Amino acid sequence: MDAGAVRRPPGPADPVERLLREWPELGVFGVDWLRAWAPHARDRIVEIANVMRRYPWMAEVLRRRPVANPHPYMVEAYVAGDGSEACLSLNQLRTYCAQNGAVGEARLELEFSRHEVYEGG
Repeated sequence: MDAGAVRRPPGPADPVERLLREWPELGVFGVDWLRAWAPHARDRIVEIANVMRRYPWMAEVLRRRPVANPHPYMVEAYVAGDGSEACLSLNQLRTYCAQNGAVGEARLELEFSRHEVYEGG
């Protein structure tokens, strides 16, 4: 290479590698999952990573008990108003909750405090 040649910066990094560099928590889902979903649901995946960063036990649960290909919009987190309990729901069958430092599998049940009439029905 001669002294007058211009050095070009390397090309853009792989988008999945960038996600994993910024959000290492996402590694629990696996690179294949990220490659499949990142182009379509990147913002949602980042939301999931934010929650897992706030509650590190969630990533540990996924490391120990992986769930095959969860849809990013089916992954939900619930936190009690007073912060005493947090839950990670991966699908209708798998939900994990932490309370007082103990993590366990749970079944979420909806509690209706108020019913409203919908379109006259």
